[in-house]
Amino acid sequence: MFRLIAAASSALVALLTGFVFVTNLFEQHLIHKTVLSLAAWVIFGILLMGRYRYGWRGRSAVRLTLTGFATLALAYFGSKFVLETLLGRHYG
Repeated sequence: MFRLIAAASSALVALLTGFVFVTNLFEQHLIHKTVLSLAAWVIFGILLMGRYRYGWRGRSAVRLTLTGFATLALAYFGSKFVLETLLGRHYG
């Protein structure tokens, strides 16, 4: 599980390279997705450092893993729900 999380966290570096192509973060309605994705990246980083330094396993590792996953799920599905269902806007 920790190897998979480490690989996925390294793939989230694409967030940093994606800033090159964003002209206006607020105009393109990406700020909420970006902030929540960065928060999930930090959560997974804390999990990996805790595992490496303190040997976290069991409940603490599962809680952080589920928190990171929930944050990423909220970034995608939650923002899509708010924009399309509540606000009635459809963005490509």
